Amino acid sequence: MKQNPSSALQKDSPLLLLMAIYQIAGGVLGLGLFLKMIPQLQNPSPSTWVGIGIAALLYSFSIFCGFSLLQRKRKGYTFSLVNQVLQVIGFGVAGLAYNYVSGIKIGVGIDFLLSWVFKFRFSLSSFSFSFGTNTGASFVTVNVLALFLIYFLERVREEASKK
Repeated sequence: MKQNPSSALQKDSPLLLLMAIYQIAGGVLGLGLFLKMIPQLQNPSPSTWVGIGIAALLYSFSIFCGFSLLQRKRKGYTFSLVNQVLQVIGFGVAGLAYNYVSGIKIGVGIDFLLSWVFKFRFSLSSFSFSFGTNTGASFVTVNVLALFLIYFLERVREEASKK
């Protein structure tokens, strides 16, 4: 009798359970931080509400990914991969900035000021998105933890396909 690869994998991989819990916790933390921030806004612009909506969708997606893994759904791997890919790169250049972290960010990057400044960044669930603003931000960061989690999910998928 052939076993469902995702079911067999769930029993063999406590790390997959940790991954699911990590994604749920990161999403809940991110939503909580944004809900706490909303009452503090004074006369928010429509673009601020759009940013809050995008953040809420991304953090909700992270929670959904975690529950999909807990339910041993095969698409949970794919959704989780997408969630981690969205967290790999953060950047700011020419009035456009993006950074999404659901969980923990262990990042390395470069700030492009008058000279290149290499940075090491650590943060918990955070989101920033701006378009057409002159914040002067010029940076690129790579979330090393997200890269590791992508590698881990790919290994899990490979092992599941072998069984």
